[in-house]
Amino acid sequence: MPHVNDIGIFVNRDLTDDEKYSVFRKHSTCVYHVTSVVKSDQFLNIFTKKQPSIIAAICEDRKVQIQENRKKLVPIIECIILCGRQEIALRGHNDSGKMCVNEELSNDGNFRAILRYRAKGDQFLKLYLENNQRYKYIGAKIQNEIIAACGDIIQKKIVEKINAAECFSILADETTDVSNKEQLTLCVRYIDDQNNLCEDFLKYVNIDSLTGASLSSAILNGLTSCGVQCDFLFGQGYDGASNMSGKCRGVQAIICEKYPHALYVHCAAHSLNLAVSTASNIKPIRNCLGILEKMYTFFNTPKRSSVILSEIDGCDFEPKVKSLKRLCATRWVQRYDAVNDFVELFPFVVAALEIISEWNDSSATDASILLKAFDSEFLISLQVIKNLFSYGLLLCKQLQSEQIDLMEAVCLAENTVLALKDIRSNTDEEFKQIFVKSEEMAAIININLSVKRIAKRQTNRANPFTDSMNNATCEMVIEVYYRTTIFVPYVDHFIGQLEARFLAHKNIFKGFEAIFSKNQCLNACELESFQNLLEFYSPTINKDNSLAELKIWRIKLLQNQIVIKTALDALRVCCPNLYPNINKLLKILSTLPVSTSTPERSFSTLKRVKTYLRNSMAEVYLPLQ
Repeated sequence: MPHVNDIGIFVNRDLTDDEKYSVFRKHSTCVYHVTSVVKSDQFLNIFTKKQPSIIAAICEDRKVQIQENRKKLVPIIECIILCGRQEIALRGHNDSGKMCVNEELSNDGNFRAILRYRAKGDQFLKLYLENNQRYKYIGAKIQNEIIAACGDIIQKKIVEKINAAECFSILADETTDVSNKEQLTLCVRYIDDQNNLCEDFLKYVNIDSLTGASLSSAILNGLTSCGVQCDFLFGQGYDGASNMSGKCRGVQAIICEKYPHALYVHCAAHSLNLAVSTASNIKPIRNCLGILEKMYTFFNTPKRSSVILSEIDGCDFEPKVKSLKRLCATRWVQRYDAVNDFVELFPFVVAALEIISEWNDSSATDASILLKAFDSEFLISLQVIKNLFSYGLLLCKQLQSEQIDLMEAVCLAENTVLALKDIRSNTDEEFKQIFVKSEEMAAIININLSVKRIAKRQTNRANPFTDSMNNATCEMVIEVYYRTTIFVPYVDHFIGQLEARFLAHKNIFKGFEAIFSKNQCLNACELESFQNLLEFYSPTINKDNSLAELKIWRIKLLQNQIVIKTALDALRVCCPNLYPNINKLLKILSTLPVSTSTPERSFSTLKRVKTYLRNSMAEVYLPLQ
């Protein structure tokens, strides 16, 4: 039998099972082994703060000193956190030197002012700030260290939630800050342990190149540096730019090569924007929107806008708004607000233009030209835009919500298309209301709705009349003319663009439809789509028993009469122990991105943080603000 302290026996030759048992049994009774175990347990208890260290246990003065230091630091940290939450700048003109609580000698910043105000009710803090001690932990360096520590703690908690969810999507977008640096914002979408949908900001990444390879590397390196496990990446949400959505060298294609389950979803809000933008290329609609933009530019001066305000003050009717809004450059559906405000202020705009046209300067010429732009085609186009934009407004607002999932987005888009198709099938009644409102606006400027001069052969102007109608211009034909040349084409273009733009989103959701069906039996189409879905997410999803889980799940929904409106609703009633694969699929569906509104909201924060006066802010401090 080998000696128990002969270490070489573990590497020189193989031991039998009896020898191993004997050696380790004798080794466990040795004094040095028992001592090492005791010391390791003590070290772990002290390291995890389950028991005080030997120095702290012996020295009571050290305990008191620790408590006093914490008592000094807590109000300083709380003041810094308060400034951060309220987006208040910490520093002032002179934020160094001795601090006097009762006297404010100069503008030494918001942080010192708040700390001074707090010290007036805290005698301990007041004595600490006014003593002659050299280090008081209120300088600029310690402020940055505290801010960095807060940022690390917040980011660590977010990353822990992401990794615990084991399923997340990346949302990314790019912008240029005030110092002309390209900033890539990284946000994540995931389900927390309470089955709540979360979209959180992670960090900004300074980039030098906008190619797909550079952006994909920046995204993956940014996630890895934060501690996010990219193996749980199941979705990508970007805009439709070629460097992001390209099928060969775009960001989504490069990331899909490394993580095949990371499905790319084009931002639905951008899809709606493109649909409305393309549909609005009809000449009368485009001209109408151009006139509205010119109108805003014309009245965007104090002298001219005061004319509108004076007309409003002198009228018995008081509108809800008192100024024109600019047409949103990026969100076409948000232009509804600008159109609606213009319609409400139309009588006052006309009166103001008539007054300005009598001035003796260049404004009079511009006002006269704008007045002449108010013709029949403009008035009818304006009412058509207001009517159709109102149907897209609800969809636009919902697509920017954080809590919306892909199922709800597809349903909303389909409902909007159905509502527009209903309008298309009842064009006579729908356009009649628009025509009446246009006549009311025409009465304000003392004109009658009419048709522009047309010929039998027309190339630059719509001419739906036939020879049998003899180019009649009676009242009924005027309504038919504008319904045929403006209203019907615009509705058709609107419906076609929405169906085309949201077809990709509908195809992504197609495989998940079987989970929400109200029928007990699977049809052939549902079975094929669901099997393709299982094949795509294999081996994350067990293909062998997922079909059985689906059938039992559908029976449960049918028997309990559970109404499922969104994927989140289904996830909250789906037990992960009974339906593990269905629960995982629902979590993936809920996590798939719908829009990139959260990254774009971070750009608004970026503009507030990195302003013209703070354009030299270092990259390391930018996300912490």
